[in-house]
Formats: sequence, structure tokens, C-alpha cells
Amino acid sequence: MYEETLEVRAVEVTTNNAGHAPLLPELLDQNPLDQNIGSVTADEAYDARKCYGAIVARNAHAIIPPRKNSKSWNPKSAGAIARNEAVTASRYPGRAI
Repeated sequence: MYEETLEVRAVEVTTNNAGHAPLLPELLDQNPLDQNIGSVTADEAYDARKCYGAIVARNAHAIIPPRKNSKSWNPKSAGAIARNEAVTASRYPGRAI
């Protein structure tokens, strides 16, 4: 959603048997590369390497709560590093915050 006009900037319609997380890179690709994406907010279903990688590739911040009992990923990519920060931050105050 475009924050200034509240215009929806990307949409994908799926069937019941399609997972949402694999579609996130396609949703981001619906926005031109020259358009800044400040952040991507999603639920824990999007706590996946492919999602974090696509978000970081667009120089955006991921606002995705880690799944329950999440462990840190091997930090081989910028997406994994961003996700590990979320896991560390959620350990102390809890996932609800």
C-alpha cells in the first residue's frame, strides 16, 4: 500500500492450496525498481528465507514476527542477518510485542 495515498500497489489472487510466502517476491516485483519500498509488513507465515531475501534486495525493512520457537539462521545473506535481528529482539520482550 502506498502510504501517502493508501493506494494498493501490489495484489495477487491465489487458490486455497497456494502458499502466500512464495508469492512475496512476485508482489514486490509489481513495483518498479525505481520506486522506494520502505518496509514490508507480514505475519509469521512469511518468515522464510526467500521473503527476507526479496525484501532486502529492494532495500526495504522486513517487519515480520519470527515463528514460535525460531532459531537463528546461518548468516550467509543479508536477508538472514535481518531475520536474525528479529529473532534476537523477540526473545526478551516476547513475540507479542
